[in-house]
Amino acid sequence: MCPTLYCLLGLVLFPSVAATTAAGVTEEEATQAVHRFVDAWNTREPAAFVATLQYPHVRPTADFDGRVFADSAAYAATIDFDQVLVTGWDRTRLDSATVVHSSDGQAHVAGRYTRLRADGSAIFSNQVLYVVTEKDGSIGIQARLAAGFDDLFEDDRKATASAAIAAVERYLAAFNARDEEAMVAALHFPHVRVGVGRATVRESAAEYMEGFDFDAFAERLGWERSEADSMEAIQVGARGVNVAVRITRYGAGGARIHTFDTIYQVTEQDGRWGIRAGASIAPSP
Repeated sequence: MCPTLYCLLGLVLFPSVAATTAAGVTEEEATQAVHRFVDAWNTREPAAFVATLQYPHVRPTADFDGRVFADSAAYAATIDFDQVLVTGWDRTRLDSATVVHSSDGQAHVAGRYTRLRADGSAIFSNQVLYVVTEKDGSIGIQARLAAGFDDLFEDDRKATASAAIAAVERYLAAFNARDEEAMVAALHFPHVRVGVGRATVRESAAEYMEGFDFDAFAERLGWERSEADSMEAIQVGARGVNVAVRITRYGAGGARIHTFDTIYQVTEQDGRWGIRAGASIAPSP
């Protein structure tokens, strides 16, 4: 597991997080997808905006209601720019877009944007982890994992990051113990898992466990345990934290099966921190 001090240092060391590159979505393609997304939003044209996304599309938050957009028409029908304009919004500026992971048709891009008034003053800044995927030659954003406003004082930021990391550690410990009750207790529901061409939502703990069999998983991979090689809180908001984790799976006698990268979106709900969503770039069994 990740020592607490090391995890908190991730807040400072984020620019040094290694981005893995392989066949699939390149770092340049991933950042271009995010720029296209913001540029399309600024056109105030719903059709242009939804065309930058992949479907099914999902955008979980601390108060996520389980909604998944099946296609571009379904999403476009929900967009009302008049409601945005009454806030004083004129345009959105992309402040940063840093590729955290990129491989096998999927990339994770940590972004920060600011909504601006016509005079250039800021309304607010938000932090989002963009899950960028490639399918059938099309590259777009499959999911947006919101961390929330970038407005915490440093002490609050560290305490919030620590709470989120502790939730991920509880989940991984329960997974290794094959403790179903403890594992789902570390999650929030509705719970989201994202991959290339998919955005799966489990509405309850019971539904989550119906779709998972520890014995079958272990037999298929020859798995005995998983270990977090690194764990960093890369985006921290008051009720949301995106945690980047590199995980290695081991089999009998400590034999390494494979290593992969995951983003966990950890959120606060009713005073409890739990994993709301996960996006992994994991090798096929």
